[in-house]
Amino acid sequence: MRPPSPLLILLYVTLSKSVKVVSKRGSADGCTDWSVDLLKYRVLQGEPVRLKCALFYGYIRANYSQAQSVGLSLMWYRSSGLGHSDFEEPISFDGVRMSKEEDAIWFRPADLQDVGLYSCVLRNSTYCMKVSMSLTVAENDTNLCYNSNMRLAEKAELSKSKDILCPDIDDYVEPGKEPDITWFKECRPKQWRASIIQKRDILSIQEVKEDDIGNYTCEVQYGGFVVRRTTELTVTAPLTDKPPKILFPSENKISNMELQLGSALNLTCRAFFGYSGDVSPLIYWMKGEKFIEDLDEERIQESDIKVVKEHLGEQEVAISLTIDSLEEEDLGNYSCYVENGNGRRQATIQLFRRELMYTVELAGGLGAILLLLIFLISLYKCYKIELMLFYRRHFGSEDVDGENKDYDAYLSYTKVDPDQWSQETREEERFALEILPDVLEKHYGYKLFIPDRDLIPTGTYIEDVARCVDQSKRLIIVMTPNYVVRRGWSIFELETRLRNMLVTGEIKVILIECAELRGIMNYQEVEALKHTIKTLTVIKWRGPKSNKLNSKFWKQLQYEMPFRRTEPMLTHEPALDVSEQGPFGELQTVSAISMAAATSTAMATAHPELRSSFHNTYHTTMRQKHYYRSYEYDLPPGGTLPPLSSLGNQHTYCNIPLTLLNGQRPPGKSREHSLEEAHANNAMLPLLPRETSISSVIW
Repeated sequence: MRPPSPLLILLYVTLSKSVKVVSKRGSADGCTDWSVDLLKYRVLQGEPVRLKCALFYGYIRANYSQAQSVGLSLMWYRSSGLGHSDFEEPISFDGVRMSKEEDAIWFRPADLQDVGLYSCVLRNSTYCMKVSMSLTVAENDTNLCYNSNMRLAEKAELSKSKDILCPDIDDYVEPGKEPDITWFKECRPKQWRASIIQKRDILSIQEVKEDDIGNYTCEVQYGGFVVRRTTELTVTAPLTDKPPKILFPSENKISNMELQLGSALNLTCRAFFGYSGDVSPLIYWMKGEKFIEDLDEERIQESDIKVVKEHLGEQEVAISLTIDSLEEEDLGNYSCYVENGNGRRQATIQLFRRELMYTVELAGGLGAILLLLIFLISLYKCYKIELMLFYRRHFGSEDVDGENKDYDAYLSYTKVDPDQWSQETREEERFALEILPDVLEKHYGYKLFIPDRDLIPTGTYIEDVARCVDQSKRLIIVMTPNYVVRRGWSIFELETRLRNMLVTGEIKVILIECAELRGIMNYQEVEALKHTIKTLTVIKWRGPKSNKLNSKFWKQLQYEMPFRRTEPMLTHEPALDVSEQGPFGELQTVSAISMAAATSTAMATAHPELRSSFHNTYHTTMRQKHYYRSYEYDLPPGGTLPPLSSLGNQHTYCNIPLTLLNGQRPPGKSREHSLEEAHANNAMLPLLPRETSISSVIW
């Protein structure tokens, strides 16, 4: 008789040691029971699955063939319930849908009735070991290709890379062959962009975008069956490396508040927290050096932390401090603290007692003088704007403030998405992009910088915006709900130079506030914006009734704008006819993309050092969109303009004098004469930055 091999001796020793070590875990019949394995099998109804005996993959150092060679038998039992102590019965294999193959059970396919625990027992007359595996079979959600409870979960940071794996498919791939995998998003086939690459069983996203949020399903063909795995991808903002920012009250300074004793107080602290993983925001109030809960005063309460809004893991949170009835000992400093792993910030409010004011009765002539002063002051307040405009017109001189700057004002406005248009938003859009520039430029002769019209895109957009604002005497912000929601408190933190100009009062800001803004949104957002700006004037636009040139709105706006001695270009025609003219009158058929492309082409031709960047911009981009007010044109893949004859019914390019593109005509020339001159000149002249346009997603 041949002696046993060293491998078989090792198997016996392993089993013997396993039985001795875990003898206390053994069942009543002496079989060592390892309970339920950590690996859970989950499969959709109608899909095949291979259920492997876990003993050979984590409990003994031997495989199925080695166990057989030393006389060990593998038997299978099933418990229809999911409790480990439920009654088990031997499995009868039919060899068709359910079959035993070496150390595993194959279901081709699995059915809902297969749910339960499956136990594999390895034994002979001396030794016995047992472990159970759980199998879950579920149906797809209605009209979907996956079950929501059986998805994997993955997170990805915005602008970073992310790999999505098609897991546990080795049992369905023949050795030495590449798996045939098809990827779906939301159960539908998708034309992936160039930065998403499929590599074997991995879908690699090179640069994650917000649109990448969703459910990704990989599909593998196996015989006549289909195997699917679904991963839910959540996109977050990049991990922050900054401490939270307090939005209200003012950060790193003491705000004073006067209150009468006995009055109620409600202080709300709002703060912005960048994405910090799964860490909850930490925000709290303190009085001096004591936490609120340590004051032992029922009158003083701190609320729970409330999430005001959340996006991509970034949160705006709030916490309130309430005092039912203010007493003398309640006066003092109350500080709001915010913290994360990158630091802590605070904002302090100091409570003072309000002193009673005593009035003294004035007699005789003193009272009359006081009444006269009140009358004069009231008269001045009511007609201050008219008086100042009259003085400017007759006695004023050219504005010396910012005399070396190129523009009178920079116009900031956020466009409304077309699918969100309503009657109100259409009026706001028309006012901001048509009426306001037309009146200021055509009627009053001001020189405006409008990003959608005047800014040529470069690789440093934010710096370009700050530079253009720096070259403007005023900053006009058209404040709409869409402006606040899409910009919020963070609009002034995009560029250091721009923020310094606003908080130090270096540039005067004119805030045009749309009517009824307070009633349709959280007005604290607007107050936070106003608080950031040192030199600020707020003017309310009240819809179409403010469009008339003799309205109070235009008087206020002209009063806040720099004084100009020069007369406007248009002197013989009405400056504004909102019922008949568009933003450029009869010039609305000019194609913005024609102007933008012609300008770029001329610049690249005239300056050889710009040719490489020009080709990189227009010839490597597959498809771009440019906007000129309300006009849209798609740039062909080649990046160059089509011939004039090939444009068909598209807006055709023509050589237009710059004064016409700015909505102006030289004095003394009729409309017909200007048009004849424009159409008679066929030369392709490059246009200046004021005649080009690019849509702004920041301002």
